[in-house]
Amino acid sequence: MTVSVSLDSLPEDLLVEISSCVAASSLSEFRNLQLVSKSFKRISNDRYILQRLSLNKIPLLPWRNRKKFHNFFKRCRKSGNLEAICRKGLVDYFHRDSHERQRDRGLKHIAKTANNGNQEAQYVYGLILICLVGKTKQNGFKILSSLRKPLMLSNTIKEMEKHRTHIRNMWWWGEPMMRHLQKSYVRENCNCDGRTEIFPNYCFRHRFGEDDDMLTSSACEICLWHHEVKLFFANIKE
Repeated sequence: MTVSVSLDSLPEDLLVEISSCVAASSLSEFRNLQLVSKSFKRISNDRYILQRLSLNKIPLLPWRNRKKFHNFFKRCRKSGNLEAICRKGLVDYFHRDSHERQRDRGLKHIAKTANNGNQEAQYVYGLILICLVGKTKQNGFKILSSLRKPLMLSNTIKEMEKHRTHIRNMWWWGEPMMRHLQKSYVRENCNCDGRTEIFPNYCFRHRFGEDDDMLTSSACEICLWHHEVKLFFANIKE
């Protein structure tokens, strides 16, 4: 005997948990879930759901419905969504129209999300810090080191490419600030054999083939992140 259960009869905490799991994996699937029943639609603005909602398919600065997206991101930030807080930080820090106070606030947002384990924020924040002089540079290397994969350098390079691709549309409106960081950057000296800097170039040309087996433990941190800085600023004219 088959027993059917109406979704609308499920306890609200269970509906919230189901919705939050879907929201964390896919925004489009979360939207589809709201069409399944009125109950899922009713709880769609629950704080816990918005906190876990994945935003990685939405551009940093959407071209259409900007006011709608602005209000949506604001709700997500108020719910503690790290991706939304990071986005606010990126826009405030890099945007060509931002004033100094906005940039300071933006950097704090990026730092907050980086300290809470958001990898994209750690990537950007680490690169910002190693472009600056003084003690912040070493802190930047420390943050970026946390992104290194434990065994294979090729896996680390893949992750860096993913982060660059996701924030690529930042370059056109963030060029002045990025140019400033680019000019501020001074490479650290190292005494390695140069293999690390050659390896990422090889991976890029051969698209991470089966022979990409350089151990992370043998990689030179200074060369690795110098290569990443060059790629991060690749579209910026000096």
